[in-house]
Amino acid sequence: MTENQPADVFTTHGVSLDGARAVKTFRSWDRGEHLREWRGLNLLHRYAPGLGPEPISGELDREPPRIVMSRVPGKPLATQRATSQQVDALAAALDRMHRCVPPDILATAEPQDTPADMAQLLRKMRATRARPSDDASDAVHAAFDAVAAFIDSDWPTRAALIGEPSPVFGLCDGNLANYLWDGHEIRIIDFESAGRNDRAYDVADVVEHISTRLGAAIAPEDLIGRLRLRPDEHERARAYRPAFAAFWFLMLLPDGPAHRRNPPGSLEDQAAHLQSLL
Repeated sequence: MTENQPADVFTTHGVSLDGARAVKTFRSWDRGEHLREWRGLNLLHRYAPGLGPEPISGELDREPPRIVMSRVPGKPLATQRATSQQVDALAAALDRMHRCVPPDILATAEPQDTPADMAQLLRKMRATRARPSDDASDAVHAAFDAVAAFIDSDWPTRAALIGEPSPVFGLCDGNLANYLWDGHEIRIIDFESAGRNDRAYDVADVVEHISTRLGAAIAPEDLIGRLRLRPDEHERARAYRPAFAAFWFLMLLPDGPAHRRNPPGSLEDQAAHLQSLL
């Protein structure tokens, strides 16, 4: 994982609509975002048609790169409090995406975010974040210290020893702005971070994303309970969730890019949630 993830915190592309088509123009592509987008669109269209946009054309050598795809109907889940029907549809979409690509094809996909990557990112982020001010709550100060202890622990190693990783095709971006509800089902967009991932890690990314908890107000356990996780996948997701919760706590600090984008009280809410996981 790199610090321009999750993608909602940074503007990585622009989208223009042209009738039944959407044109996505990349503002940054140094990580190969345009290549992952094109491959992800084609994989999903081939193995789970209708779950995402249909790829039409890719100008991958153009500067900036540009991809044309079909226009997908619906509104982002992140903009509304999710209903039980929508949570059911989200779980169904995640299950279908995770299970659609055959193992031999999946083995050739680029691997994405790993626990080791996350551990390195968290360490870097905490080192550059200012300590909460004196007028911050005791809970925020305690959570800041708890993040340091968590980062220095052996959580990636311990989590990796739980069962066997389950390789899946994942969006590798938990932002619910990428999941569109049309009144009946959910479709998935934005594949610039997509690739091969451990199912438990991808699930932890979604359930702990700030757009899931504070935007759509989906309780992590409600979504996890609807997914068909093996017992070891469930335990591994539980082990990974504090890492994503710590990420969002650091992003919500006053000098973090998510602070101004969320309502008052979000930092305190995240601090309490993080402590409950730790």
